[in-house]
Amino acid sequence: MSLTASLRASITALALLSGTAWADPAIWRLSAGEDSELWLLGSVHYLREQDHPLPDVIEQLYARADALVMEIDLDDLDPISIQTQFMMAALLPASTSLSNVVDADVYRLAETTAGSLGLDIAALERIEPWLVALTLMDLGMTRLGFRSEQGLEQYLLGRAREDAKPIYGLESPTDQIRVFDGLRSEEQEALLAQTLAELDSAGENMDELLTAWRDGSLATLTDKLSASFDDFPGLYAALVVDRNRRWIPELERLAAQPGRHLVIVGALHLVGDNNVIDLLRGRGLAVTPYSLPSSKGSE
Repeated sequence: MSLTASLRASITALALLSGTAWADPAIWRLSAGEDSELWLLGSVHYLREQDHPLPDVIEQLYARADALVMEIDLDDLDPISIQTQFMMAALLPASTSLSNVVDADVYRLAETTAGSLGLDIAALERIEPWLVALTLMDLGMTRLGFRSEQGLEQYLLGRAREDAKPIYGLESPTDQIRVFDGLRSEEQEALLAQTLAELDSAGENMDELLTAWRDGSLATLTDKLSASFDDFPGLYAALVVDRNRRWIPELERLAAQPGRHLVIVGALHLVGDNNVIDLLRGRGLAVTPYSLPSSKGSE
């Protein structure tokens, strides 16, 4: 199992896209000059083989882009180093175990879920709840046929490597680890409880979300995705809003540079309170819905 893939998994089942309804996935355009253009696209981190090929608009935007921008630079990762960072950050003190730091009902459900996924809960006893949540989500998605290596980022990463297109990251893997490891104990438990609850209906929910994503049924997506955090405002702030705010200066810088940048981030960052689109607009930047002339008739 890839720990780097697990890092993205907790948001994957929650977030696919948002905006206004089109027949294609929604895309936003930010233009800060005659020689610069930046597009924002909500990501589907995990896909199945049957979910390919991707919508034509994604292929066309990739072809037009001079560079890709993702949450992290996936082309510049050392898997051994990342795994070491994960384990060092998530390791519980020697005198503590998972059963001691979460509610008994949450622990029992984690034990049952892990067993159903072929994993003995003993393998998770020394790990903090945030990484337990990500590990179980990754296993659950894989069981349903959804794999990170078939997801949007990994697909575009492969294309970019073949075409020698630059890839940039809005944050580092260490930054992402700090986000999760910095959650308070009650937020970590909430993340684990939320993950366990979602795994029960993950297959049905992902089918609905993928259909809505491809069709641009964004009102439906917004309602579903926002509801995921209704009971966990602190978790939403840490995992989504705070990161959105940290990304804004880099997005402004990229938008002002010559060239065309395709930005792919987890779509929950493009919807809801303090989303990236609204934050950019709040900085006085013109961010507008985008459609390809070839398929929509106008830009």
